[in-house]
Amino acid sequence: MPIDLILRKLRQKHTLVITAVCLLAALVGVAVYLSLPMPEGAALDGQDLSGLPYWKAWSAAKQLYPQPIRVSLPEEELKFEPRECGVKFDMGAAVGAARKTRCNVELRPFLKADEDAIRTKLENYAEKYDTTYREAEWHLTGTAPELATDRFDPTAPGQRLVVGMGLPEAHLNVDGVLDAILDSFSHPVSRNGDLIASVVKPERIPQMPDAESLYKEVYIEPVNDSPDLTTGGVKPGTYGQSVDLEALKAALAAAEYGQTVDLPLTYTAPDVIGEDALFQDVLGEYETKHNTNENRNNNLRLLCQALDGYIVEPGETFSYNAVVGERTAERGYLPAPAYSGNRLTDSVGGGVCQGSTTLYNCVLLADLEVVFRACHGAAVSYVPAGLDATVNYLTTDFQFRNQYRFPVKIRAEVSDGYVKMKLLGTDEKDYYVKMETSSGEDDLAVYARSYKCKYDKQTDALISREIEAFSTYYKNIG
Repeated sequence: MPIDLILRKLRQKHTLVITAVCLLAALVGVAVYLSLPMPEGAALDGQDLSGLPYWKAWSAAKQLYPQPIRVSLPEEELKFEPRECGVKFDMGAAVGAARKTRCNVELRPFLKADEDAIRTKLENYAEKYDTTYREAEWHLTGTAPELATDRFDPTAPGQRLVVGMGLPEAHLNVDGVLDAILDSFSHPVSRNGDLIASVVKPERIPQMPDAESLYKEVYIEPVNDSPDLTTGGVKPGTYGQSVDLEALKAALAAAEYGQTVDLPLTYTAPDVIGEDALFQDVLGEYETKHNTNENRNNNLRLLCQALDGYIVEPGETFSYNAVVGERTAERGYLPAPAYSGNRLTDSVGGGVCQGSTTLYNCVLLADLEVVFRACHGAAVSYVPAGLDATVNYLTTDFQFRNQYRFPVKIRAEVSDGYVKMKLLGTDEKDYYVKMETSSGEDDLAVYARSYKCKYDKQTDALISREIEAFSTYYKNIG
């Protein structure tokens, strides 16, 4: 074998030996390096690596690889998988940095992620759910009904109050959420679970509608019908309009932004409609005390039932006997003390003169025209002398005429020990009436005068005092 060939083979073997020795030395070096303990204070994302062999520190770092993250947003929950987000960590560099710095190392600098993929997912959400500012507003729907009392149709559909709750201007902070996701990926140890609660904070918030203010906006107060002083008829009023305030408060409190509250309006009739408008003023009012005779009180109740509600039209002459009717047992009247001339006897219907007397005083105070009135033959106890009016179905009536432009209604009742009457109508007078009496007497009789006194309504000054009637009451009662 040539010498040069032998030398070449020797050199090859030498090279292999040297290479093997070098590899062995390298492996020994790596083993030694991997077995070296991490210095005191070395940590990754708060996880202590102090004293761990390097290879165990590397193994611990692998456990920090991120888990999936769910992001809770107002309208949807988004899930981000690390792999689909292209998340990668350079764990070797992170462990080396911890070893070198001997302190806690944040993982964020060693994180790589596909930020464009994360941003696209967030922007798709924002495109669907970002909101544009809208003020709260209200309006009425439906056809407004005629509210005039002579045209209002209670069967017609009414209007409804519709309140839009408004909408805040809100935009998802894509950069902020993206940064939170990346930060969560880089803090797997300190992260509490895998849910990020991200609130989309409104930039402008509309003022919530106020129930009281809305109620005032739609409220229309009902207006009573009233006398038409030009025509002598009835002037129509109007129905009121409102919404149920408590229901509105509850609906607004329960509604959320962007929703609509829808409530029906309610319509309220005024207190006075139609001919009742002509009887709102008390023209004259009077009451007389009755006694305890039950038969007499029965008769008083019957005559009041006959009179109550009777309307005396303009120009009409009222007849007490015609309206009350004949006082008979068949009609329920009972025997009771009554005057016949100046004699006190029991007769069917006794006591009806107290009704005519009470009505007579109402007529005087209302200043209606007295057509016929007669006094009793003897004085009665329930009114001053000169202010009574006797009646007898066959012989004596009490009559008055309504000389005014508007009708007059009689109200009559027996209650609380009194016969109570009033005349209702439309008072156009600028004065009111008070009655006065004076009397004198001799052995035969008591002589009385009644005076009608008129006073100015504004100043209470006496306008006039005139004799109304003369009355004679005989003392000798047979």
